[in-house]
Amino acid sequence: MFIKVLASVAALVAALVAALVVAGSTGLSFYVWPTGFHDQKLAITPEVMQRLRSLQSEQKFGPDPSTFYPGAVNEEQRAVAQALVDAAIQTLIAELPARPQRSTVLRAIKVTLADVDTSESEERDQILLYLDKVMAICGVQSSDQLFNVWRYGFPYGWFF
Repeated sequence: MFIKVLASVAALVAALVAALVVAGSTGLSFYVWPTGFHDQKLAITPEVMQRLRSLQSEQKFGPDPSTFYPGAVNEEQRAVAQALVDAAIQTLIAELPARPQRSTVLRAIKVTLADVDTSESEERDQILLYLDKVMAICGVQSSDQLFNVWRYGFPYGWFF
């Protein structure tokens, strides 16, 4: 009897791992990844809103020696990437005063990440750096593996 139960548990674990691998490799896990877990109210002050506006007004995706980022490949890609990040910030500027929740920030970030169509790993990493700055400004400590699921297809942080 114990052997049958053990075999059933092993089969269930194997099926779960296979489902996670398929979902991660196809990108499905990103689209179903929740943004509302551990939701909390954020302290959205006028200073927070000003810091978001300041970040929005910065030129982005130029060379950054502090992160060894060489800058976008060309001006067109730089402008597209900046427009994505700036749109996320604009969404937050519009929505956070009425709904100052962690899930509001993560939802706006998830929508932005879903719109990224570049395969350039440097731009993808830089987008995450800017979105991490947005989260820090808003007081959101973690993406709850949303970044890992978007970037790598799997929540690798669960294992570390």
